Amino acid sequence: MTLYRLLSAAALTAFLPAMAQAQTAPAAPQAGLEEIVVTAQKREQNLQSVPVAVTALSGDALASKNVATVSDLPRLAPSLTVTQGNVPTNNSINLRGIGTSAFSTGIEPSVAVIVDDVALLQQAQAFSGLSDIARIEVLRGPQGTLFGKNSSAGAINIVTRGASKVLSGGATLRATTDEEYRVDATLAGPLGDNIGFRINGFYGDRKGYINNLTDGRRFNNDASYGLRGRLEIRPAAGLKIDLIAGHSVSSSNGTARTFLQVPTGATVFGAAVAPSIADIAPGYGNYAVRIDGPLYNKSVQSTFIGKASYDLGFADLVSITSYQDWKFRFAEDFDYLTGTVLGLSGGIVANSTYHATQFTQELRLVSPARKPLTYVLGLFYSDGATTRTFDRGPSGPVVARWSSRSGTISYAAFGQATYSFLDRNHIDVGLRYNHEKVSADFINLVPNASPPAANATCLATCSGVANDGVVTTKVALRRDLADGVMGYVSYARGYKGQGFDISSGFTPRRAANPVKPETSNAYEIGLKSRFLDNRLQLNVAAFWSDFNNFQAQSGILLPDNTIQLTLNNVGRVRTRGVEIELSAKPTPALRLDGSVSYTEAMIRSFPGAQCYTGQTVGCVDLDGAGPSTTTGQDLSGKRLANAPRLKFNIGGTYTIALPKAAFDGFVQLDYNYQSRVNFDLLQNPLTQLAPYGVLNASFGITPKGRGVALTVFVNNVFDKHYASNIAMATGGSIGLLSQTLGRDSRRYAGLKAHVEF
Repeated sequence: MTLYRLLSAAALTAFLPAMAQAQTAPAAPQAGLEEIVVTAQKREQNLQSVPVAVTALSGDALASKNVATVSDLPRLAPSLTVTQGNVPTNNSINLRGIGTSAFSTGIEPSVAVIVDDVALLQQAQAFSGLSDIARIEVLRGPQGTLFGKNSSAGAINIVTRGASKVLSGGATLRATTDEEYRVDATLAGPLGDNIGFRINGFYGDRKGYINNLTDGRRFNNDASYGLRGRLEIRPAAGLKIDLIAGHSVSSSNGTARTFLQVPTGATVFGAAVAPSIADIAPGYGNYAVRIDGPLYNKSVQSTFIGKASYDLGFADLVSITSYQDWKFRFAEDFDYLTGTVLGLSGGIVANSTYHATQFTQELRLVSPARKPLTYVLGLFYSDGATTRTFDRGPSGPVVARWSSRSGTISYAAFGQATYSFLDRNHIDVGLRYNHEKVSADFINLVPNASPPAANATCLATCSGVANDGVVTTKVALRRDLADGVMGYVSYARGYKGQGFDISSGFTPRRAANPVKPETSNAYEIGLKSRFLDNRLQLNVAAFWSDFNNFQAQSGILLPDNTIQLTLNNVGRVRTRGVEIELSAKPTPALRLDGSVSYTEAMIRSFPGAQCYTGQTVGCVDLDGAGPSTTTGQDLSGKRLANAPRLKFNIGGTYTIALPKAAFDGFVQLDYNYQSRVNFDLLQNPLTQLAPYGVLNASFGITPKGRGVALTVFVNNVFDKHYASNIAMATGGSIGLLSQTLGRDSRRYAGLKAHVEF
């Protein structure tokens, strides 16, 4: 972006004060920390009284720290990481080292993403950006008792802003040096005595930062827009109806992978890599590719939610009905080279489409928040389906062409009660029964497929159906140790449902044998405390979780030089560690926040794992029939993929009082660090990422009365390059590595203007 355009964006803000004539003066900075209210247990509670490890981030905190997507949350939440794939459907959200990155459309995530009380069917739906957010809660540890079966590692609970009793609105303009322009606008107010509304819209256009030297295309860009409307209706005493409808579109030239390492003489499907990396220096600083095929993706999402709450006197009856529709498609240059590959001019191209729909209905009975007994009782039903097509070719040995449908129907009954006794003691007991039916239909569209066999690709149609029922539990005992200090111990049984590994190479054996359910036993001891007249908050959690049949994906090299992604049931996994979160306000002008997590996420038993591509040491004969038949390795004692042992962040905001000015100033710094990780479950030593730390900074002004808040920010001040994923290049020679570089992996600056009225 030129300096002229950035200065133009700044000049535009000079006209905004006229829009803010009705803006009220902000309250003076309060002396202590504010109270944080969360819905981590499906009722409004003070964060400090909830026996769950929760990171709660207000909408204002997200905005001040430039959190624009779910992918930005690891900067603020301990033990949270995101593994970024070449398309959002290959992304994975991980908590305490546990997450599921799966090419299959029939496998659920380990971390549920909930938006306004409704869980998203596909985790990829969460990566389309955030707008008009009231609060995000990151819940660590199994949350299946209240939030369902796809939250065995935790949940991310996103709450959008509600309607307003008075007419109000606002707008935020953002421009950056890497050519992003975005506007968010909101209008809220009453429509008569019993109806409130809120309308939020956004539009953003960001240029790509990966340069294609073949034709000048810029990849890893984003063009998005969306609109969300909300009506809050009170037609009668004790009755409240909340209607929410949203639609968003996000499109991109694609998330391009770049070469991290290129051995001498490296090839992809037999074609030399060297001509395609002329003038390109492989490494973490490589933001260039040379490809001649397509790279594109587009996401279209619509959501409809209806909530009704009626006061029965002894409890509130709550009904939540939702329908979501998500369409996604992508096209990709599969070989990442220019010229002829496998005799194909223009190389190999992969195309895929997704269409996911889900209907849910939930009923809850929520008691008033008064002692000694409170409870939440509920019934839940969902019916979801995802169809997918995949086409890779157009011809040759790597051709794959298929369509599929995965379905899930769930019924559940759940409840959680809290009983207070002996004044300072409380016990929480939760129970959930869930029954699920999963199904898969796979149609192989490649002509002249291999002869049928138990392990051969389906000739035409393969179908599978499986049913499962499970009981999950949670028990927590907590005690108020002093005013503002609470200690707790808890146990939770986690569960993630079985599913079909639907991908290229789907076989009758896969159809008859779905991947087994993932279960866990989680133990936690914690302390939540506030001291010094609410100026200091210290929350600590120590956890120990054992997983059985952990679901994890890995890739192996096939004879045709393609990498087949296969889902495994890892025998046993253990994750344990400590998380500490600290907030302090030593003076009204200074706010400090920090967190640190130490996590040991280890494979306890996986003796028959596949060997990684090119492995020699540790790759042994498993059946005694010679190395040409069945080989593998023992992964027992190895770390899980993308599970840093140490992760911390620390930040501070200082408000600068300017008594004679119409505004005050502020300065904010945030530093984030994580230790070494390996992105490959099979422990390929080449796919490791070294430890790194990133510093972000911002400064600006906030008005004392009418006016505009201005923020100048710098992301990645020291321009530290790091990868969000590292993998063996598809179809490539041993040692040929590709990487995914996120936007935050390099420095950029920006200007943000915000006005409210």
